[in-house]
Amino acid sequence: MKNKPKKAKDLHKSIHSGSSTGKANFDDSFIDYVTCEIDTETINPSDAWQCKPIILDVEGIETEIRRDYIFDQYVIISPGRGKRPYDTHKNRHPLIETADSPRLDKEKEVYTLKQDGDWLVKVVQNRFPALTMGNYRAHGSQEIVIDTPLANTSFSQLSLAQIERVLKTYQQRIKDLSAKKGIAYVLVFRNDGFEAGASLAHAHSQIYALPIIPKKFLEQSKQIEEYYIDKKKEPIEDIIAYEKSQKQRVIFEDSHFIAICPYASIYPFEAWIIPKRHVVNFTEINETELKSCTKQLKMLTEKLTGAQISYNFYIENGTSPNFRCIIKLYGRSNIWGGFEVATGMVINTVPPESATKWYKSK
Repeated sequence: MKNKPKKAKDLHKSIHSGSSTGKANFDDSFIDYVTCEIDTETINPSDAWQCKPIILDVEGIETEIRRDYIFDQYVIISPGRGKRPYDTHKNRHPLIETADSPRLDKEKEVYTLKQDGDWLVKVVQNRFPALTMGNYRAHGSQEIVIDTPLANTSFSQLSLAQIERVLKTYQQRIKDLSAKKGIAYVLVFRNDGFEAGASLAHAHSQIYALPIIPKKFLEQSKQIEEYYIDKKKEPIEDIIAYEKSQKQRVIFEDSHFIAICPYASIYPFEAWIIPKRHVVNFTEINETELKSCTKQLKMLTEKLTGAQISYNFYIENGTSPNFRCIIKLYGRSNIWGGFEVATGMVINTVPPESATKWYKSK
């Protein structure tokens, strides 16, 4: 990979000096690559969970500009407001399913997982798609994955077995849609909570089959492959080794997956679930690995839902040989202001080190 400008390296040199504990397994030069409150209103306790304010541990964490592990993406980690109780229990936009709510399961069925004649997970067509297979100007497909037949049951409240069924459904739909003519990329994502973009209460996720590979992924693929040429290994291996050596941002690890809060987290409570085996596409994850992934995803989403923090997660499938698939989860407890909109640089008030401790707390 081509060297970064000296200025960028100098900016972050002080951040990493002397912070590692023990002997690291990654190339030393990898360090060169890593380098307003909202008013709330009272809601009826029966309309949403009531939970205690989150107290974040920000001891020893200073405000600083951080750079992504390898991409030219910067974030300002500003824990100042994190010193205050992180109050989320007065969510102003609870999504409650009622008898008048739209019946997603009545839409045109695309795929179904059944047991004893009853459906457990159902995929239906999106009634209001922006993309359709018959439109040459906006070619593609949009589907809705209904996670459960149960009403007013969040994704995190589902059993491990049910979440695993949902993930298997993702795998099947990615495979089926990728085989369709004119489809270049399949994106699976979930909006959970009003602040994350959800408009319907029933537990569901979405799948977009796109005629193009989004520019973001193409640009990242280029940098990842340059890194591989330069280092003779994929960057995620160095990222995992780096985070394990730092011992500050690893949430959970087993034989198959590792969950971390990334060093330059853009979103509050951002977490990555990374397969240890190199897989480019989510469809390559085997059944044993899927069980591990299910466990980690449930644990993370339970923490967010229990604190009434809206979140998004999506499956980032690779678009080049050394681009590893990662499940990325973003807490949506803040609103971007003019600075973020204008500069593309985000101010994150929840340091990843604090988020890691919170995820691991009982």
